[in-house]
Amino acid sequence: MDAHPTHPIAAPLEPDLLAALEAVAEPTRARIVALLGHGEHCVCDVGEMLGLSPALVSHHLRTLRGSGLLRERRSGRWVYYSLDVERVAALRDAVADLLTPTGAATTACLCSDCGPSRAPVAGAGPLRRLPLLAEVSQ
Repeated sequence: MDAHPTHPIAAPLEPDLLAALEAVAEPTRARIVALLGHGEHCVCDVGEMLGLSPALVSHHLRTLRGSGLLRERRSGRWVYYSLDVERVAALRDAVADLLTPTGAATTACLCSDCGPSRAPVAGAGPLRRLPLLAEVSQ
């Protein structure tokens, strides 16, 4: 077993937030989410604005709805979709927590690359710059 201390492991995303993140990771669904960020739309509107067939839009909306990111409102035979603002905010917060290193995490780390004994590098951000392939082969 490796005797070197490791980085503290972040808590995994909750399964429902992970499903929402996976749903938005598909480029067409990300475009639909961006469009619905401006207000509610029906399938026909989404298809027309994004140049997609109604069947394809319905498929993507079904996936987004299943992930909990959308709300739907029925008006006669029409269904209007909008973002579930609270759910989107929870996803945004979870992703921000996941991708934003904190000072506490850096000082708690015992590895030589980011622990408290590391000398600060001028102009360096919270992440260490990796060498380019050309620099390594020299």
